[in-house]
Amino acid sequence: MNSDERKPLLSEQKNLNKHVVVCENDEPKNEDIQTHTSEGCSAWLVVAASFLCICVLDGTMYSFGCFLDPLMAEMKQSRGTISIAGSLQVALSAFVAPLAAILVDKKGSRMVCLAGAVTATFGLLLASFASNLVGIFGGLSLLTGIGFGLMYIPAVVAVAENFTTRRSLAVGLSLCGAGAGQVAVAPLVSWLIQSFGWRGALQALACLTLSCAGFGIVMKQPAHKAIEENTGRRESVISEDDYEPKRTILTVILGHKIGESENVNVFLLMVLADALSVMALYIPYSYLQPVAQAAGVPPHLSTFLISAIGVGSVSGRLLSGWMSDQPWCHPLYLTRAVVTISCTLPFLLSWVDHFWMFAGLCILFGFLTGQWIAATSPLLVSLLGIDQLSKAFGLLTFVRGVASLVSPPLAGMLVDLTINPLLALYLSGMLLLLSGAVYSLAVFVFRRRERREISYQSL
Repeated sequence: MNSDERKPLLSEQKNLNKHVVVCENDEPKNEDIQTHTSEGCSAWLVVAASFLCICVLDGTMYSFGCFLDPLMAEMKQSRGTISIAGSLQVALSAFVAPLAAILVDKKGSRMVCLAGAVTATFGLLLASFASNLVGIFGGLSLLTGIGFGLMYIPAVVAVAENFTTRRSLAVGLSLCGAGAGQVAVAPLVSWLIQSFGWRGALQALACLTLSCAGFGIVMKQPAHKAIEENTGRRESVISEDDYEPKRTILTVILGHKIGESENVNVFLLMVLADALSVMALYIPYSYLQPVAQAAGVPPHLSTFLISAIGVGSVSGRLLSGWMSDQPWCHPLYLTRAVVTISCTLPFLLSWVDHFWMFAGLCILFGFLTGQWIAATSPLLVSLLGIDQLSKAFGLLTFVRGVASLVSPPLAGMLVDLTINPLLALYLSGMLLLLSGAVYSLAVFVFRRRERREISYQSL
């Protein structure tokens, strides 16, 4: 029996096909979520809007380094002090993700993205008029970080909700905005600073961010979500989870539906593995250039290595989106494979000594890690269902924010103690190796549950 002929697993039937709803004074009926999604021109407009929103917010965060020198001169502060503002911006955008997920469930992606764009715009404008660190931290870190967090979650969730058969490809296309922003926005910001100063550059970014409010208007709510939210009838969902032991602690932390999902153990292992991968991912961005320059790469060429990672990431996200939509490729297996393979690259980067070698490895590193990032949303949907995507993605983004704050200082302490920047790359490789091991454990747990379901169906 081939894969096309096999009976769908219980979890696949529940997560991807239908809910059985019992209503007062009505006969039971099946709500097929997939039939409500047309994937027409309006759905692809949501992809374009999401791409542009992610391009703006990720590009702005990646370009913070361009503001370091002018802010140091203006505020008369050290590089470390000013750098905290950028780190807090990234951290707050991640920490606000669970709140953004709750708001998306209650108000929809459109309203949350609009609120985020307005908040971030106000923060950038406030920072542009700042005369001390209070204005910088309050505007550029606090308000802008919160605004970007409120923009990111609805940008991803809106795309996933508007697609079914090509959902992974659509999400992958929208996430390519991060790579595009990494490549395009930083040079634009550098030119703006040279031409209009750092205050003028922030004001230009504020205008660019405000345009995301218009993109947010395009993020329409699918028909099935509107029906579910507007119905006032009492509904009860019949599922196999009703017969499983309740996980009280998990339901408090993760929510009722995620905590009682049969895939909750796989989800928790996936979150741990993802956090280790994020810790590894941020290290090369900080230490790749000094390592390349120490190996003899000219400084003006070493600056292109970060862009090379972005170029590889775009192609990797597109391929991952297409592969995750195929029946022969499960996002969990794909993620385990690319993370495990990528663990060798930080070690190889510490051994090469020519620019073309560094560039090739950087493109490959971006290509593999881009596949992992783009497979995240399809993986969450396959494990928990589309209705839990916003909450699960919000929790995962929060954990990613914590991981992104931990790894750079940890690598910095290691380099300071040993005076050897290569050890930072070794740490990145070891973290990816450990992440691959945890993903392998998640695959083992997932396969064991699948075998139990197949045995049940064969009875």
